[in-house]
Amino acid sequence: MVTPIERKKKIIELLESKNYVEISNLSTLLKVSEMTVRRDLEKMEAEGLLVRVLGGAKAIQKNIIEDTLLERASENLQAKRLIAKEAVKFIEDGDVIAFDASTSAFELSKLVKGFKNLTVVTNNLSIVLELIDSDVTVILLGGYVRANSLSTMGTSLSMYMNSININKLFISARGLTLSEGLTDSTIDEGEAKQAMINKSNKIIALVDQSKIGLVKFFQICPASEISIVVTDEYKPLSKNQLSMINDLRNVNIEVLIAK
Repeated sequence: MVTPIERKKKIIELLESKNYVEISNLSTLLKVSEMTVRRDLEKMEAEGLLVRVLGGAKAIQKNIIEDTLLERASENLQAKRLIAKEAVKFIEDGDVIAFDASTSAFELSKLVKGFKNLTVVTNNLSIVLELIDSDVTVILLGGYVRANSLSTMGTSLSMYMNSININKLFISARGLTLSEGLTDSTIDEGEAKQAMINKSNKIIALVDQSKIGLVKFFQICPASEISIVVTDEYKPLSKNQLSMINDLRNVNIEVLIAK
C-alpha cells in the first residue's frame, strides 16, 4: 500500500510536470479511494503546495512561487551573511563539500570562489549559477526541479548521492532543537537533505537564531549527527535560545555564534 508520504511526493512530482492533476486519475494511480485523494489534496493546499479546483488540483501560479523564493532569500539576510563569514572558515583547499538548497548555503557559496581544487556538490540551482564562472568544480545533483526553492529533488538525487563521498556538508533547516534535531517544513526538501547527510563525514548546520527552538513536522536528522552549528547574534539572543545553545554544547555539539 502506498503511504501518505509517498502519495504526497507523487502528487508533487505530477504537478511539477503537468501543472494539473485529476482526482480520478490519482485514485487509479495511487490505488486509493477518491475520498482519500481529496483529503490528501486538502492537506496539501493547507500547506501551500497546490490549489484545489473542481475535480482535481493545480500547481501554484508562477508569480506566487517567485514571490516565495524572494521572501526566502531576503529573510534574515544580514544574519545569514554573518553566519556565512563564520562558516567559510571550515572550508579548505581540496575539499569536496556539499551545499543544500537553503538561502543560507547560497550566501556561503559567494565566499568560496578563491579556494583551490574545491569541489561543490549541490542541488541548488542558484549556487550553480553563482559559481559557474569560477575555478570551483560544481556538481549539480539531478532530479525534478522544485520551483519555489530553485532546487532539484526526488529519487534521482538520492541515487546519485550514493556514489559520492562528501567531506563537509553545509545545511540549513526550518527548526533546530536538541530533542528533534534539524527539522523542515516539506518532505521532498527534507529527504534531499537526508540523502546528502548519509554521504557526508561532517555536518555543519547553518541556522540563524530565528530557527533555534523551533520544531517542524519533518525530521531531517537527530542532533547527534550534527558536528557544528553556526548561528548568529545579529539581534540579542533570548533566554530560551541561549538555553538551547547550552543544551547542544552539553552533548558535545560545537556551537559558534557569529556577530
